Amino acid sequence: MGETKGALGYAIRAQRKKSGMTLLELAKKSDFSISYLSQIERSLLTPSIATLRKLADALGIPAGQLMLKDAGQANAPVAVVRRNERKQLAFPGSDIHYELLTPDMRRRASLLWVEAPPGSESGPLFSHEGEDGVVVLKGTIEVEIGGVWHRLEAGDSIYFNAGIPHRWRNSSTDTAEAIWLSTPPSF
Repeated sequence: MGETKGALGYAIRAQRKKSGMTLLELAKKSDFSISYLSQIERSLLTPSIATLRKLADALGIPAGQLMLKDAGQANAPVAVVRRNERKQLAFPGSDIHYELLTPDMRRRASLLWVEAPPGSESGPLFSHEGEDGVVVLKGTIEVEIGGVWHRLEAGDSIYFNAGIPHRWRNSSTDTAEAIWLSTPPSF
């Protein structure tokens, strides 16, 4: 397979090298085999969301940073992100649609547009440094925080310490849309 600068494998390899890590060091830190990581870096395998999160943790960066190329000047004091220019995120085997509303993941916070089809969910419980906030724009989203589920409908919001294990799901029969805030950026 040819490798482009936008490929996920290329981004993981570039970040590993930027961090000064060898493949062996990343393998030890992430609990994956060298062979498995090599296949991911060469774009022969596509990692799951859980795998991306483990790799990002081992590299000390938000997982979303592995999938996004920077546009424009990093950390410009004013940045307009036009609807048709949003960076889009997609994960293998997932039909959840994410768009980055902030210009990149190098800010103090990130905003994501989330479009969740009926029955979709974020995956296993996850925690990270900082705080998260969610505003439901359409439909219903349930957010589990520390073992307690909170049902949010259009117009509802929730804000919480992201160090508490959390996840979300759309158990309704309609597509849900929400804006997710993370500070610092984490995905």
